Parts: sequence; C-alpha cells; structure tokens
Amino acid sequence: MVSNKNFEVVILSEEEAKVDLLRGLLSKYYSLNIAFVCRNTAEAVDYLNNHTPMIFFLDLEFYEVLHDIRKPPFIVGLCDMTHTKKVKQFLKMGFFEVFYAPYTERELNSIMGKILNIYGTYNKIDQKMLQHVEEENLSYNLEEHSPKSIFILGTRNEESIRIVFDEVLYFKKIGNQVCVYFENGYRKYFRSNLKMFHAKFPKNKFLKINRSVVVNMEKVTGVIKNHILIADNATFELSRSFKKPFKGMLSK
Repeated sequence: MVSNKNFEVVILSEEEAKVDLLRGLLSKYYSLNIAFVCRNTAEAVDYLNNHTPMIFFLDLEFYEVLHDIRKPPFIVGLCDMTHTKKVKQFLKMGFFEVFYAPYTERELNSIMGKILNIYGTYNKIDQKMLQHVEEENLSYNLEEHSPKSIFILGTRNEESIRIVFDEVLYFKKIGNQVCVYFENGYRKYFRSNLKMFHAKFPKNKFLKINRSVVVNMEKVTGVIKNHILIADNATFELSRSFKKPFKGMLSK
C-alpha cells in the first residue's frame, strides 16, 4: 500500500517518552510521515546521508551530529531547558527552530506553521496538511503564500531572532543601528542601515514615511495634518516626498 503522506520526518532522541509524545503531536498533520526514529548518532548519520527527509527533530544533546550529515531543509531542536544558553550557537549551526519542554501542542503548531508557510511560498502545498489542527492555535497559516516572518541571524554580539511582521509597529534609524518596536513594548536593535533593513520587509505593508522611520501601515491609527499616529501612541512626521505613496497605501 502506498502512503499518501508527502513529507518525511526523522527524530533523533534516546528518550522513549519524548519520542512517543512527539509522535502523538505530529500525528495530526495529514501529510507528515515519521520515516525513522534514530536512537544514537550512528543511526542518524547512516539514515540522513542516504535519505532526504524534510524535517529533522534533534535532541540537542546530539547536536554534534550536524557536522556529519546532509542537513535536511528544516532542523528543529528538542530542548529540555538545560541548553538555553547555547541556543544562539545552535541557530548558527543551521537549526530552524527550537522546541522547548514541556513540548506543548500550541508551541509545535507555531513551529509547524512557520515551516509549512515557508514551504508553501515556493511549492503548492496540500491544504489537508493542517486538517486536524485548530486554526486558533496556529501563529501562521497558508491562506496566503507569502512570508509571515523573517529570520535574522545574529552576529558575534547579537542574538538571532525571528521577526513576525504582524507584531512590528515600526522601526527607525538610531545612529548606525535600526531599532524595531514591537506591539508588546519590546525593542530590538540591529546593526544595519535603514535601506538594507527595510528591504527585508514586505513593501505592501511597511512604508518609509521620512528619512528615519518605516511604519507598519496596518498599525496606523490616525493622521493629523503631517503627523502619523501609531498603535502605541507614537507620533511621526510625514515628509513631503513620502505623502503620495502613503496616501496611496492608506486608501487600499
């Protein structure tokens, strides 16, 4: 009998309880097939160098296996909170995300939503993939095949971070850095110029309104003369040269 499951998943963990939990959580995804469970690095090296799964769930204590395998498109680390300080190192090694204990369904839905959204951007994806997943638990969806976030890899002095576009209010140039302001009040600085940083964001959503500020147009709450009001009560001046594109986007 031929399986109708399209995407292979491989798990590397020696903890039976953790594997069983992950099996149960992944079983709701219609098109995912757990092709192989590795109990040690030798099994993982042998399997991954001879097969091409899409997702590799890797217990972080075995992270050194990444030096010896052909890396799958998406590597998700399984973290029991004992390796938290090393997460930045793991992300630099090629991890897509880290799945933390207690390994909840909601958190896995968020991770899988990111993976499937990215995959769906470049491929036609089976909508039954999410057949049994409750929509409200997903941080991402596949209704629009466009990226919902970006992953910015940290440098030696900066942490890596995934930025969800809907959570950004605006970002602005401060000295030789760009500061991103999020809905929850969090701020994050990046060493970049504004033009290069703005290029990472969707142009149909983020608009430059003056020499130093780019706003998420969905977070604009009002316009008073030449000043723009943002959801967190911030106010910015709208430069004359940006009035036309601003009015055009505001009317959409």
